[in-house]
Amino acid sequence: MQALLLSVSLAVILCYLWYASLIKKRQSAIDSLSVLNQKIDARLLLLTQLSNVSQQHQPLDAEQTAQWQQLHQLSAKSVWSQQIDQYLPQILMIWSDMDSLQKMLFSNLHGDELNEQQVNEYLQLELDYQNASEFYNQAVTDLNQGVKMFPGSVVAKLAKVAAMPLLVVATE
Repeated sequence: MQALLLSVSLAVILCYLWYASLIKKRQSAIDSLSVLNQKIDARLLLLTQLSNVSQQHQPLDAEQTAQWQQLHQLSAKSVWSQQIDQYLPQILMIWSDMDSLQKMLFSNLHGDELNEQQVNEYLQLELDYQNASEFYNQAVTDLNQGVKMFPGSVVAKLAKVAAMPLLVVATE
């Protein structure tokens, strides 16, 4: 009887530890989503400022104007509610598209009049976004592995912890 009680107690403790591990991995991924949201918005604001200066020297062509319109449309759709729901995959796709467009538009900036500090700040934000996306993907990979492996799959079902989607990083 004592062996059975000890075995059950050990199983409960291990399940709790697995649950705590899954929750920690999930929270880490959610926290990195907040950072990604902040970085993509800050980049857009700074890129807009840099573009305004650049346009004084060389106006936008039709393709760049279309890219700006697309970027502003995506920005309007990129509001993340800071909850994990069915819209997260779409938000991640929007962020990936915004990242790609921001890189293209930044590469098309002209003018020696650009503020070097703002350019460096933009480049740092771009690097921060890349690092945050790598951190998010690693946290999600760890979570998804934990959710799929036994006993994590059982614990995840009981605790209603689901796998999360990866952020597809736009290729240059």
